[in-house]
Amino acid sequence: MKRSLIRIVSILLVVSLMVCSFVGCNKEEPETPDESTTKAPTEELTSDVDATETPENLNPLTGIADLSESAIAARPIAIMVENSPAARPQWGITTPDIVVEGVAEGGITRMMWIYADANKIPEKVGPVRSARHDFVELAKGMNAIFVHWGASDGSGVGFQLGYQAIRNLGVNNIDGKKYEGSYFFRDNTRNTAIEHRGITTQTAVKNAISKLGYTTKANSNNWQPFDVAVDGQDITSINTTNCSQISVTFSTGFTHTFKYDTIEKRYYNYLNNKVMTDGNNGKSMAVENVIVLYVPVTTLNTGAGHKEWNWDIGSGEGYYVSNGVGQEITWSKAGKSEPLKIQDMNNNELVINPGQSWIGVVPAGNKGLTTVQ
Repeated sequence: MKRSLIRIVSILLVVSLMVCSFVGCNKEEPETPDESTTKAPTEELTSDVDATETPENLNPLTGIADLSESAIAARPIAIMVENSPAARPQWGITTPDIVVEGVAEGGITRMMWIYADANKIPEKVGPVRSARHDFVELAKGMNAIFVHWGASDGSGVGFQLGYQAIRNLGVNNIDGKKYEGSYFFRDNTRNTAIEHRGITTQTAVKNAISKLGYTTKANSNNWQPFDVAVDGQDITSINTTNCSQISVTFSTGFTHTFKYDTIEKRYYNYLNNKVMTDGNNGKSMAVENVIVLYVPVTTLNTGAGHKEWNWDIGSGEGYYVSNGVGQEITWSKAGKSEPLKIQDMNNNELVINPGQSWIGVVPAGNKGLTTVQ
């Protein structure tokens, strides 16, 4: 009897162990996952979006987050600078976000230096020189405050030149002919004609804007002819070809050659085989982006040989060089006061690398003189 009882107890113990192995013997409630180690997917997505938000101080012209607080959402400033031999080396040529260069009467070129931030204008900039209507039209299209020393005037010959464009297009401008001695000055350290010694300063430009009551706030009309890639973004196109050097010719005596530095990833600017330098510090001019636009140029019957950049054809061809490669592009402009737009060959807005840019408006008839290596 005793043995039978022991046997029964043993059987019950085995059955009990088997049941425990299947359903578990712990009678406590299941543990709740630790909330500190569990994150909802929506929280992770929100965090990722926050990390890639555009910095408030991003310079729209260079793609670099270095704008001063007062320049955030501000209008750009465009300054006319001459490029005749007597004007070189220009004071401040290494500082603009964008340099636009194009041919004027006599085959010389003029430049328009564009700054998204007035605080990046040096305390000596120039030689500041007179405006041409083609530059005025570009400035209007970008809603820029336009700085110049005089302008071409077609009132006596029946043409719409510099002063007429400023008035007719309603461009906010600061003219050295009106404000010499207050906002414009002469640098007498150079032994050259007086017209090659006109300068302005960062302080003077900002004071003039304030005195004249021009708004500094940007609006929807602010020109940005291209988009700037996020730093590190690959913008290589299947249409690109290697380009360590590009040469473009505006006229006899004005050929620019941009040579690529593989370490700095910048193109150094040589005018007639001589590197362009900054008169303020002796530094060589170099840019990350070289943009060439081929535009028909004609000579107006003004008696002085003024040029007309014929944007009115609506669109044209161009070439873009950056980071050791180049590609064909197109440009379009809907009217004199409309913004210039630059596209890739798929008709998408051109995306350029972060950094400074040089835009050359080259006579379409000289396209065949362009060389790419």
